[in-house]
Amino acid sequence: MNSKTLLKCLCMCLAMFAILVNANAQDLKSILTGVAKAVVGDKATTSSSIIGTWKYVGPQCQFESGGEVAAKEVEEKMQTVYDRIGMSGCEYTFNEDGTYSYTLKKRTMSGTYTFNDKEKTITMKGKLGVKTVAHVTVTGNDMSLVFNADKLMSVLKTITGTVSKVNSTAATINSVAGSYDGLMLGFDLKK
Repeated sequence: MNSKTLLKCLCMCLAMFAILVNANAQDLKSILTGVAKAVVGDKATTSSSIIGTWKYVGPQCQFESGGEVAAKEVEEKMQTVYDRIGMSGCEYTFNEDGTYSYTLKKRTMSGTYTFNDKEKTITMKGKLGVKTVAHVTVTGNDMSLVFNADKLMSVLKTITGTVSKVNSTAATINSVAGSYDGLMLGFDLKK
């Protein structure tokens, strides 16, 4: 065996070892989800892929760089918060004409949105002029809408329309948001 072949084999073994060590640190579902969102989601998320009605299925947590294991822990904490404020019936509809609406507990709000193809963000502007910006990932029939963690409080107040319920969960959200750099929180939705 020549030295080039031996060097290639050694590099391949080191790469496989690194993958195995990383896989042991994170569960396989988290790794695959991260890969799908990073590779497929970026290419599949377009202005036309967000069109439709999307129903809330659970919390979503993303970090600007990695952190899939921590994301799972944060999502568990956020599930209790979302349960307290009644997110389980939330539904978003994005129309082709640039209008959107969301419904929660028989309360429907609407407005306009713009999709930024380069940044993969949706800027939603309600009837009262309140703007929210969400990072969006669409993979098949699944959509993730996540907001900068420090903006989530105002998003939840807008969505639920009840300041008191959101304020009672503020300590939990602030403690989660303050614990991680680059944290984005939001929702998993299904078409």
